Amino acid sequence: MSDYVPVKVKGVYFVSTITGPQAVVFISADSDKMVPIYIGLAEAISIDIALRNETTPRPMTHDLMKNVMDNFNIKIDRIIIDDLDEQVFYARLMLKDTGKEIEIDARPSDCIALAVRTNASIFIDPGILEKVAVSKKDIEAAGNLEEFFE
Repeated sequence: MSDYVPVKVKGVYFVSTITGPQAVVFISADSDKMVPIYIGLAEAISIDIALRNETTPRPMTHDLMKNVMDNFNIKIDRIIIDDLDEQVFYARLMLKDTGKEIEIDARPSDCIALAVRTNASIFIDPGILEKVAVSKKDIEAAGNLEEFFE
């Protein structure tokens, strides 16, 4: 585990792309460099709601997953973002069930949505961090979800 770098979710934003606005979640190991992970709109909304500690009238998919895990006493031990292939990030959801560790392949956006709901630690491969991290100054033009929907 010591090979991976701990990161925090900094927020969900929209950035302008050639095809129009794109949702992106930024994670960071420090305050200067951030890793942008492009995600779908549903996942962006789910992560943003959890970051704001808001609730929806009915459980969203990630809330449902958390509730199922809670009822079966399965805990998220950690999230690991450990591969990048042709601009696609890969992640693993590391679960603990009464001492037994379970590893599940999952999209980083789903892992992050669950991690922010459970305060699970998120780690990234240092090679990926070095390869794709951008300066905070380079992303200051990004707008947040509230600005997008106004």
